[in-house]
Amino acid sequence: MWRFLRSEEFLIGLGITIHVVFLFSLSNDLLRSFFYDSSHTRRGFDFGVFYLAGKAVLEDKSIYDVTGAFGYRYLPLFAYSFGQIYAKFSFSTAYFIHIIISELFLLANVYLTTRWATNKIIRARAVFFWLGFSPYFLELYMGQVSFWACSVLFFMLGSIWKQNFFGTGILWSIAILIKPNTLLIAPAFVFLKRWYIVTGSIFFIVIVCAPFFYFDSGSINHFLSINLTPTQFKGALTHAGNVGLIGLLVSISAKISNLPLRELSNLAQLPLWSSILIYSVIIVFFVINVLAAKHSFSKHPELHISLWITTFFLIYKDVWEHHYVFILPVITFLYLFYEKKILLLIYLIIALPTPFILLDIQSGQYGPIDPERSWTIFESIIHRSTKIMPILILWLWIVRRMIMKP
Repeated sequence: MWRFLRSEEFLIGLGITIHVVFLFSLSNDLLRSFFYDSSHTRRGFDFGVFYLAGKAVLEDKSIYDVTGAFGYRYLPLFAYSFGQIYAKFSFSTAYFIHIIISELFLLANVYLTTRWATNKIIRARAVFFWLGFSPYFLELYMGQVSFWACSVLFFMLGSIWKQNFFGTGILWSIAILIKPNTLLIAPAFVFLKRWYIVTGSIFFIVIVCAPFFYFDSGSINHFLSINLTPTQFKGALTHAGNVGLIGLLVSISAKISNLPLRELSNLAQLPLWSSILIYSVIIVFFVINVLAAKHSFSKHPELHISLWITTFFLIYKDVWEHHYVFILPVITFLYLFYEKKILLLIYLIIALPTPFILLDIQSGQYGPIDPERSWTIFESIIHRSTKIMPILILWLWIVRRMIMKP
């Protein structure tokens, strides 16, 4: 079964070929129909919010008044740095620059992977991980920055592995400034008894962002509201683009209760039993993580951090398919240092697109189209299963590894 994965030249060649296909497909419809977001939203849809926020900076307007692409929901530094630079070019040129930067992050990840690997075949497979991962195509298509943040987390894993805790804190702070959801790994540092990383990083972020929030009155409230409120846009509580466990539970609950997905914007609209189930699932994962960390025989920090990154897909309310790039630093780093075939199998399943292409309606048409509204419960499960199941297996593997006696 693994024979074709034992050729270093074949793996690198295949990875480069797939990656070239990803890049080529950004200019045509070759891969669009395989993913919900690319099938029904235009190229650079998410990038548009960074571009518009940059325009707002140049025009001395509030970045949080931007209405395109569901609004700007990030920390202000990105808009005042990269966003402002992007806004000085045409949209297409700025998007092209954005793709180049993402590719530079990819090259850096590949370079570090080759440096950290000691076995040629393991190295070739790990390099392939970066090159042949389908959510990365979607990341480029949407013009997102999740890959930037996940790349910084990969650098951070290398830093903490070398016990460079000061560098770890700086890198984690940068990841948060790019994507605030990377705050989720804070408990890992607590259980590693590295409180100063948490307090130092938060202090650094506050110092960096405070002036922007101070001079843009009301922006801090807007930022907290758009990120912490349980209310979504109407019909956006879950849909075919939400491929996390919580999104699946919401979908199943709504279909069992005959509630139309197009009307849902808040968990409070679901039956009480459903809300209890969903919150209980979140609490259970959190408690198991805490117990695993507290009673861990492993002092390896990469396992603690990997546990919380993996948990993101199981407890977060909005998990888009491009978010799965966040699993790349985890699975690549773990495979480099543990060399377990189960990690290779998990990667291969997650790397492939979901069965969405078989379930889509009005494929290729732009607009607020959600095919899940016409799906059965079985179809909703099938659509997400190729992402959620391997994530669950990876989560269990990490937990087991942490509590195993050396």
